[in-house]
Amino acid sequence: MIRPLNEEYGISVAALKMLQYLKQISRGDASFSILDTTLNHRCNVTPPDNFKLLDQLFDAGKIDYDYRGTGLDSERHVKLVR
Repeated sequence: MIRPLNEEYGISVAALKMLQYLKQISRGDASFSILDTTLNHRCNVTPPDNFKLLDQLFDAGKIDYDYRGTGLDSERHVKLVR
């Protein structure tokens, strides 16, 4: 029996849709990254500071974070793991 891809990865269906969107907009560019709140907004995650889907993808080893800036000006960018 073939398991659904989200079960194979150990993530929710919503997290799989976010991963598919991230792959689509990155267009194979290994250096592509996007601000975590921007990705949440584009994937209709509410509230925009709810990072449960990103946490699932990170725990599954599908994404990594790139931190930019320091202190209050720091930003967390999401990038695909290749």
